[in-house]
Amino acid sequence: MTDASLWNLSIIAARTAIVLVALVLGIRVFGKREMGGMTVIDLVVVLALANAVQNAMTLGSGVLLVGIVSGGTLLLLDRLLGLALVRRPSLERFLTGGPVVIIQNGELQRDQMRREGLTVEEVMGAVRGYGLATLAEVKLGVLEADGSLSVVAVDRTKRSEGAPEPVDSPDP
Repeated sequence: MTDASLWNLSIIAARTAIVLVALVLGIRVFGKREMGGMTVIDLVVVLALANAVQNAMTLGSGVLLVGIVSGGTLLLLDRLLGLALVRRPSLERFLTGGPVVIIQNGELQRDQMRREGLTVEEVMGAVRGYGLATLAEVKLGVLEADGSLSVVAVDRTKRSEGAPEPVDSPDP
C-alpha cells in the first residue's frame, strides 16, 4: 500500500468521525420524540441522512461541510415535523397511519390483515410472543403505527356472570 493510499484512508476515517460526531450532536440537540420504536418517518429520515453524508465521508464528489449541512438540515426538518405532529395529531395519523385492530375477541379481522399485508403466521407469532397459545386467549390485538402488534389477553380472573362468590369458612 502506498503512502498516498494510506493518506486517503486516514482522511476518510477522519471525515467519517467528523460526520458521526456532527450527527450525534445534531440528534442530541434536536432530540428524539420516541425512543421505543421507529416510525416510517424515522426510517425515511435515517435513509436520507445516510445518503446525505455518504459522499462527505468517503471522498466522493461531496465536500465535508456540504454533508454536515445536509445532515443537519434533515435533522432540523425532522424536529420541526415532530413538533408539527405533536400540535396536529391528525397530521400524524395522515402521515404514519393509526392503530388497526387485527384481533377482536379471539377473531382475526382478515380484511384489516389483508389491507396491512399481514399473514396469519405473523399474527400468531406475535400472539405467542405475549405468552398466549391461541386466539381464544386474545381480547384485542392492535397493529400499532410503528408496525408492532400489541396484544391484550382475556382477563382470566373475571368470574362468569351468576357464579357465586366464594365464602370464607369460619374459624372453629
